[in-house]
Amino acid sequence: MSRSFLMTSAATLCMTLPCLAFADQSRFDQLANAPFQQNRPTPATATELLQELKFQQATQAYLWALPLINTLGMKFGSEKTFGAGYNILPIWKERLDPKTLVTTPNSDVIYAMSYVDMGKTGPVVFEAPPNLQGILLDFWQRPIPVDGGKFAGDVGLPGPDAGKGGKFLVLPPGYKGHVPKGYFVYRSGTNNLFIFLRAFYTDPNDLKPAVSLMEKAKVYPLNVPKAERKPMQFPNASGVPANMLPRSDFEAFEQLKWLVDSEGKNLADADGLGILAKMGLIAGGGVRS
Repeated sequence: MSRSFLMTSAATLCMTLPCLAFADQSRFDQLANAPFQQNRPTPATATELLQELKFQQATQAYLWALPLINTLGMKFGSEKTFGAGYNILPIWKERLDPKTLVTTPNSDVIYAMSYVDMGKTGPVVFEAPPNLQGILLDFWQRPIPVDGGKFAGDVGLPGPDAGKGGKFLVLPPGYKGHVPKGYFVYRSGTNNLFIFLRAFYTDPNDLKPAVSLMEKAKVYPLNVPKAERKPMQFPNASGVPANMLPRSDFEAFEQLKWLVDSEGKNLADADGLGILAKMGLIAGGGVRS
């Protein structure tokens, strides 16, 4: 499968996305009435039907992967604006505002969001201060289950620490190494981790206590000595233009290709990976045939 195939399919899909709710009946009539000769499609009909197949495959791949595309839009949009790394935790210190383009926002809490590739870092520790509320998610935005089964994803007030704070250890898929004591242990379904945090304020005119609380959070690889850990950075995301929306152009498929390379078989079952493979999105190397 060539890159031109993927680009053509993606371009056709993305041009059509804004109009999906208003299907062009004449287009479907044209497909249904395309000429055949001796019960076989003409060369022009065969080309037209193959193009339709490409469009339908691109549509199904996009819809199936939409939770991933949403998370990828946030990750790449954030990292382009605020920087990348396990130590980068953007905080909306004056609350969310229209400068941040992101799905399902609200402005009645202080947010922080970051993204870690455990395929590069190995297991990751998240240290939460008391009275924080957050959730640890894989890149499907599924809450990551905690050993013991009573909790899934939550940290802080609704989590196993009950708001007292603590150390949360996130393990990548299939981790077989030593699991030290003293941590709340989370086992992720993907190498890529989405950390989504909230802090609450009592006075909208004084957000400093909530921001200060958020800035006590720490993220670092388990196996990196303390002296070698990168210092935490808390860029102020309020008032800064950042497009963190799911992409609706060819970039969505480029981001998916990055994720397929990063995750491999961790990303989905064979059926799901097959949906992406039809678009040429196969782990390793470029777009394959």
